[in-house]
Amino acid sequence: MNRRQQRKRRLLIVLASISLCVGVLSARALWEGRSALQAGDAALAEGDSAGAVRWWRRAARWYLPMAPHVGTAYDKLRGLAATAEERGEPQVAIAAWTGIRSSVRATRSFYTPYSDRLTEADAHIAKLMAQAEFDADTSKNVKEAEDWHLALLGRDQMPSVGWSIIALLGMALWIGGGFAFALRGVDENDRLVPKAAAYSGAAVALGLLTWLLGLHWA
Repeated sequence: MNRRQQRKRRLLIVLASISLCVGVLSARALWEGRSALQAGDAALAEGDSAGAVRWWRRAARWYLPMAPHVGTAYDKLRGLAATAEERGEPQVAIAAWTGIRSSVRATRSFYTPYSDRLTEADAHIAKLMAQAEFDADTSKNVKEAEDWHLALLGRDQMPSVGWSIIALLGMALWIGGGFAFALRGVDENDRLVPKAAAYSGAAVALGLLTWLLGLHWA
């Protein structure tokens, strides 16, 4: 087996390993998400709305792009919240809307999946919180209270996008350096190639440092 074939084989092994890991994680997300949906349905059937919210929230947090259980979980939480509002059960409604809000925020990255759900949930939570305060203190302006709660809910404490990108670039350099060493740092006789190994080691060290700095300042 020549050097090129060895490199190709190593690369295929790495790619196969990555694909296997992604596949396993995706399968688990689908399994856990569907199981959580069923558990939430069972809890609601027994009259346990708090348990239903907890399980559906868990289903939504097993986020996977285009996975059907995520949207279904949000629909169930929204339906419970709307029904609770109609029945005059503000605590149940707030819990369900908060389940939507916390799940969307928990699955954000460089973009926010289901951002429309977050906007709707914040508006309903602010309204319900303001109404609760207004009922307790009739001298308070409910619209002002609603605006105050909405502004508070809208505060974004997400990590810095810029530093997060730097952290990801550092990780890419770190991993890329490892790949480079695996492909070029050792020859066909399993002997170290000094120049290639040095470049690969420098890439790993720089990538690791950049990644740690990005995480620190993000």
